[in-house]
Amino acid sequence: MEIKPAGAKRFIDKPPPEIRVFLLFGPDEGLIRERGDLLVGQIVPDSGDPFRLADLEGDAVNADAALLYDEATALAFGGGQRAVRVRRLTGRIADAVIDMVREPAGEARIVLEAPGANRKSAIVAAAIGAAAAAAVPCYRDESRTLHDLVREAMTGAGLRPGPGVVDFVADLAGGDRALTRREIEKLALFVGAAPEEGRDGKPDEKPDSGRGAGPKPVDLAQAQAVIGDTALLTLDSLVDATFEGRIADIERMLQRVRQEGVASGTILRAMAGQAARLMRMRGLMQTGLDPAEAALRLRPPVHFSRRKSLERQARMAPQVLAAAMDRLAEAERLTRRTGIPDEPVCDRALSGIAAAVRRR
Repeated sequence: MEIKPAGAKRFIDKPPPEIRVFLLFGPDEGLIRERGDLLVGQIVPDSGDPFRLADLEGDAVNADAALLYDEATALAFGGGQRAVRVRRLTGRIADAVIDMVREPAGEARIVLEAPGANRKSAIVAAAIGAAAAAAVPCYRDESRTLHDLVREAMTGAGLRPGPGVVDFVADLAGGDRALTRREIEKLALFVGAAPEEGRDGKPDEKPDSGRGAGPKPVDLAQAQAVIGDTALLTLDSLVDATFEGRIADIERMLQRVRQEGVASGTILRAMAGQAARLMRMRGLMQTGLDPAEAALRLRPPVHFSRRKSLERQARMAPQVLAAAMDRLAEAERLTRRTGIPDEPVCDRALSGIAAAVRRR
């Protein structure tokens, strides 16, 4: 069964009981993880139940043809339906996995997460053609949709964003839904917001003492102070190090960013966003503004802690910036192709850009 992008959310919210295998595929790893969480939660409400939930890695499943079959056919101790989740199913996907999509074995429901797979991939074609499987596309949020996501998530967290806040969060998150939600939850804790009521009409969690009724206002200064002090701040530092040509810092920062769970696709989109920002700055500088004045004109505004770095980056030679944008576009194209590991492609792109900046 093929699920169209417009109907994916409705399908995930209420999956048909006859579907045994859910294939989540596409370039948006954050959305894939989010939908995987929702599906597994509907099958096994207690994610800590080892008798009803098997959580596997794609590399292990591809290496051991019997692993997925064994987990799918295992019985749940104490009763109830089992769920088998396979994360990060990338590279050349084993024939045994594709066979399981075509003809599911056992009674478990299977959630396969295949970031980078596309409609031409063998596993996607198998899911589309199978009666008991569903291929669910997960595409990166475009600007309008991402802003809607930020507003919805902030409302759900009990926040009322002030001017510029939605733009700021959407720009920093780079289209990664999971990262967006984590940072908004952190902001809600900071301002003491109570979550909106859940679907059952009851609060999603008991409000902490001191939290008032109604949404809490949050302004741009609060958002800039709170959001990004971990993953996003490290990602910003990585982007700045690359465009300043600080090759020695890149490997260390890449390691830290990945420890925070930031995907290669998110890194590349953050780099592309910075390149576009630098292009806008160069356009402003051609009207007679100096780099500092141009940085102040950018919207959404740049955090004050990054302005000096941005001013240095804006002095980059135009041909170096143009080549960097081409390199990033090619890297993002390659990471969307099945069989090509994301991390080496991303790492080479960043190292190449930094080396080119340093040579100039």
